[in-house]
Amino acid sequence: MISDPAAVTPRGGREQPARSVVVGVGNPWRRDDGVGHRVVEAARKRLPPDVAVVLVDGEPTRLLEAWDGVDLAVVVDGIRTGGRAGAVRCVDLLAGPLVTVPAVSSHSGGIAEAVELGRVLGRLPARLVLIGVEITDEADGPGLSPAVVAAVGPAARRVAEVVSSAGGEG
Repeated sequence: MISDPAAVTPRGGREQPARSVVVGVGNPWRRDDGVGHRVVEAARKRLPPDVAVVLVDGEPTRLLEAWDGVDLAVVVDGIRTGGRAGAVRCVDLLAGPLVTVPAVSSHSGGIAEAVELGRVLGRLPARLVLIGVEITDEADGPGLSPAVVAAVGPAARRVAEVVSSAGGEG
């Protein structure tokens, strides 16, 4: 995890602002709710070195801090839409009405609240994308259900695709 999500130290050694950030949201001790962290860790090796990677619990101010000052934020989280367990969805959170966001996140509106707070404070990235993995099990304890484990690779590839479509090096 990077301590200052708005800055990265690329291979050249000098710290500079990140243009993109990938944010894993969730709680690995609540079964499938840990999928956001697991996907981001799997995607990390596919990302350019100038892309910041941050893991958070979904609290809105932590999300605001994670994406503050970047052009692109890709947020990865478990979702509950009633779809098939392990289904991967990609949603541009700034392209449509915000009312669809609370039904998507498994964090009781944390992402929706962060987006609304970001709008009010003028602290949104130019592009904000949610990669959601449909979850079913939020019981206490570590480990993902089999359908969600199977979705980690495809979701990590989708994260890398979104980042690369934003301009190559983040």
